[in-house]
Amino acid sequence: MSSLSISLSSIQDRILRYIFPISLTLGIIGNLFIIIIFTRKHHRKNPCSLYLLVASLFSIIGVSWGIGSNMYASYYPPDPFTQSLFLCRFRAFILQSSILIYKIVITLACIDRFALCSTNIRIRSFSTSKMSIKVIIVGILFGLFISIHLPLNQTIQNNRCFVIGTYGLFFSIYQICIYGLILPIIQIIFAVLIAKNLKKVRNRVQPQIQSDNESRNVLSRRDMSLIKLVLAETIVGMTLTTFYPINRLYTVLTSNIPNKSVDQNAIESFLGFICLILLLYLNYCVNFYLYIIISKAFRHELKRFILQVIKRQDREHTTNGSLGPIQRRI
Repeated sequence: MSSLSISLSSIQDRILRYIFPISLTLGIIGNLFIIIIFTRKHHRKNPCSLYLLVASLFSIIGVSWGIGSNMYASYYPPDPFTQSLFLCRFRAFILQSSILIYKIVITLACIDRFALCSTNIRIRSFSTSKMSIKVIIVGILFGLFISIHLPLNQTIQNNRCFVIGTYGLFFSIYQICIYGLILPIIQIIFAVLIAKNLKKVRNRVQPQIQSDNESRNVLSRRDMSLIKLVLAETIVGMTLTTFYPINRLYTVLTSNIPNKSVDQNAIESFLGFICLILLLYLNYCVNFYLYIIISKAFRHELKRFILQVIKRQDREHTTNGSLGPIQRRI
């Protein structure tokens, strides 16, 4: 092995052993906080909160299986997912379906925010909690169904769990179409439409009474905060996941090139690791911290929740302390 390949392998191993545990912990804790905030009473009937709640649930699944399985293989070799074809295929299905459903739900959240901001009453009527529940169920079933083909074609070769041959090329093109074209284009279109609708609402100089009430509803602080969160998560998600399908396609197209140098193989393997594992799974971990940076309302809700927990603990501690002497006298 060359010095370059040894260095890249060492960097990859250190990321697995030191950065992954931190990412896994922060990712699970952050998404749990999002779930707690969006399951509070005033969020339960907000359709956008439901979308972000479901996205966080699948983020936990994705980060647990994605980072967790790689950590297990690194700490306790041999990798069970390269020894058992069932585990290989099951893991592939969980990872593929979780990221697809996550992306679908975020896209649906963009569409929901567009509907909310629309000046058309019929379009605005689609932004309801009942409608969001129905759409989420359909989105989850669609994500599960469209991901079935991957585990059926997953195989193990040379202690690697992956797809090869003609299907490998098809799967790479499929990922570019889904993650690099279709979903990002839909998200961008509705993000632009949201901006246009908000501009229309704000530019109304002499609105009628009904329109004025609708404008205040559309521009409420909570709804504006959720719009910011959805748009920010969309931008960050596209940035972090764009390179993954491109790298997959490059890997398949160059897999049959003979006489690759050791350094070239090492570089390709390292770039694949960065695109697939680091950037893709990092997308699951950053949302909570992105919300804190972007949204003042989210920061206040989080602070209020933490203070309520602390006060409840203090109250229970005080109650137990005051009952102690009485119980002892009895």
